[in-house]
This record gives sequence, C-alpha cells and structure tokens, in this order.
Amino acid sequence: MNQQEKTPSKSEYDEIYQENIPEPWVERNGFAHWAMAVGWVIVALIAFNIVGGIVGAVGMVLTADSLDPQAMMEGLSSNFDLLFLANSSGQILVMALATILVVKMHAVKGQRTEFLRLKLSGNVWQVTAIGAVLFVIAQPTILFLGWLNSFMPVPDVMAQMQETMAEMIASFLKSDNALLLGVFHIGIVPAVCEEIMYRGYVQRAFEKSWGIVAAILISGAIFGAYHLQISNFLPLATLGVFLAYLTYISDSLIPAMVAHFVNNGGQVIASSYYPEMLDEKISPEMDLPIFLIVLSLVFTSALLYYLYSLKSSKNMAES
Repeated sequence: MNQQEKTPSKSEYDEIYQENIPEPWVERNGFAHWAMAVGWVIVALIAFNIVGGIVGAVGMVLTADSLDPQAMMEGLSSNFDLLFLANSSGQILVMALATILVVKMHAVKGQRTEFLRLKLSGNVWQVTAIGAVLFVIAQPTILFLGWLNSFMPVPDVMAQMQETMAEMIASFLKSDNALLLGVFHIGIVPAVCEEIMYRGYVQRAFEKSWGIVAAILISGAIFGAYHLQISNFLPLATLGVFLAYLTYISDSLIPAMVAHFVNNGGQVIASSYYPEMLDEKISPEMDLPIFLIVLSLVFTSALLYYLYSLKSSKNMAES
C-alpha cells in the first residue's frame, strides 16, 4: 500500500519560491545597489543636458529665421517655450524612461514595478491627502531653511548660473499662456519624472544597501545636490527627504508625485496671481514671518509623526 504524499503547505511553497528567485544582474555581478545608483545619477546628469541640448538645437534650426549660430544662441536664450521643451524632454527620456531601463539591472522581471513602488497600497490615498497638506503647511519652514542657506558662500559661477535660471523661470511665468505651460513643464513633468528617478530608483537602491533611514536621508541630499543650486540646497534636500518619507510610509510613488506637484504647481499658480513674488529673493537681510515659521514647524512635525503612526498601524495590521 503506497503511502500518500504530503502536500506542501503555503509557507513551504513560499520558502521554496524565495530560495529559487533568480538574483538581479547587480547582485549576480557583485555590484552594490547604492554604487550603481550613484553612477546612474552622474550619467543621468550628463545625459539630461545632452538630450536637452539636442532638442534645443533642433528646435532652433526648425524655427529660427537665420542659421547664423550667434543669432540662434541669442534667440534660444529668449525662447522660453523651446527651453522648457528641451528641459522636459531630458526629464522624460532620461529621468523617467532611461531610469526604468536601468532598474532592469536591479530587479528581475516581475519585481521591477515593486522595486520602483509604481503601485497602489493600502494607505496610499490617505497618505496622498496628508502629503498634499504637509507640503502647503511646510512652506514657511522651507522659507526659513532657504534663509539659513543664504548665509552659505556660493562661488560666483554657481551664483550667476542660479540667478540666470531664476530670471529665466520668472520671465517665462510672466509671459502669455504661462500658466498652463508652467503647470505642465514645472509641475507635472518633474512630479512624475523626478519621483521615478529619486524616490523610485535612488531611494530603493540605497534602501537595499543601507536600510530605509539612510535611504531617505541620502536620496534627499542627492535630490538637493542634483539641482546644482548651492544656495537652495537645504530647502531642496529637505523637500527631498519629505518626499522620500511619504514614499516609505505609503510604499507607493503616488503620494510623492502628488506632493511634488503641489509644491511646484502651486508656486506656478500662485505666481500667476501674485507675479511680484517672482522678484522676491531670499537673502540674509530679509524679514522672516517668525510666527508663521513657528506654526509651520509645529504642524509639520505633527503631520510627520502622524504619518509615522499610520506606518506603524499598517505594519501591525499586516503582522
């Protein structure tokens, strides 16, 4: 009489599956996830500028009245639609699409969406709503950090580049039809593309190597540094940390994308109604709204703590 074979339990099936998952290319070849991420950030910065330069050059050739190189360069500097098209092209092709291809080296087929957190989760809409409120309430705090950052010495070359960039954005937002184009180029495109690269890819790569706390802090710092604005590093890095925190709490990119849009798109919309804000510069001499800053710090801290409690509750429910 043959003894009936025992059917493996679900936990045994899961254990067998985990033991037989193929390693991603990065691990098979002995590379560290974080090192690959740093390498891609550097390559992406170069590729972003190359793509933007090509798109800008092609656009000028197609639209310029004269093919004189000097005249074309002068025309490009004042053609804001073309400049922002070039910038958005670089973000879409490099930060989003190329980053998705790079992820193939970090995760095997079937796990890449999970790696990038391009998914919904149990608390995603709750965290999305709180994140949107957080990025409104935190604005005085970000202003205060910008004021602190203004005491940092900046090389003349970097200061000139940042001032030129700020003037270009201000001129664009003061031009006709700037609202819709600004919401698209400054609001929507960065909210999607930068989140895929920084919170989706960079944060996850560092998380796999060094854990979630280091991943949040380092990915936020890289986000701040990537903009090449030394005098805005503190506020940009802090925004990056907040976005990384939202991503960790929700295990989804959606809250960070929405919060990023609230921050960028909100500034575009506000400047369309109050264009004088485009001429305001953060400096050590500026008058700070101390009361608003204190309120912002208190409520920002409270929201961050509440978000942490949501993560804890979710973990307890799943255990």
